[in-house]
Amino acid sequence: MNANKHLIVSGVLFAIVLFLWPIFMAIAQPAVTGTEQQLYWVMRNLAMYRCQFILAFLIAPLVLYMMSAQLDRAGTGGGTAGLTGRLFLAGYLVLNSISYASQIVLVPGFMRAGMVQQAGLFYFGSEESVVYFLNQMGYAFWAVGAIILFVPLVRHSGMIRYISGLYLISALLSIAAFAGLMADSKVLNSLTLYSGLILAPVGILTAIWGIREQLHKE
Repeated sequence: MNANKHLIVSGVLFAIVLFLWPIFMAIAQPAVTGTEQQLYWVMRNLAMYRCQFILAFLIAPLVLYMMSAQLDRAGTGGGTAGLTGRLFLAGYLVLNSISYASQIVLVPGFMRAGMVQQAGLFYFGSEESVVYFLNQMGYAFWAVGAIILFVPLVRHSGMIRYISGLYLISALLSIAAFAGLMADSKVLNSLTLYSGLILAPVGILTAIWGIREQLHKE
């Protein structure tokens, strides 16, 4: 598969998952308040709850696939800076994979064992959630990696310039959101949502970029 086709495939897959995820997240929102009550609600609606996090689990590998395809097509991402940026992206993949996989496996497992308090430590809806912190830190890692790898491409011409600009805005919002979590600021921490929304057009732009380049090649 050539570089243009990787752009098309990665862009389409990322766009589909990023479109479906908030829909399933809204549907699977617990209809009760309080961590313990929400955990019991989750167990009664486990299939729906798991679906949203299966989609969330796919986001990290898909965005990294897409970013790799973009860098490959732009002919950049090498050298010490490229390696450093990719190391931060690898950290993001690990942290977010742990965070989302725990919702699929650990939370239901603890609940079935009657370990409600332990489940609460991993449940995303809990203020004491360990994995929510790891998840936010993962996005901060992604932000640093994206800034290192894509800020230099803002000066380029063509589609990569606009994609890099969107990455930069999303990255700054992710860093602000993590700072808000550390400072116990719910206003700043809520910027995570907007950071994700900024990425919504990236998959489509990437697919269009790949289609244009492929047609030009042919």
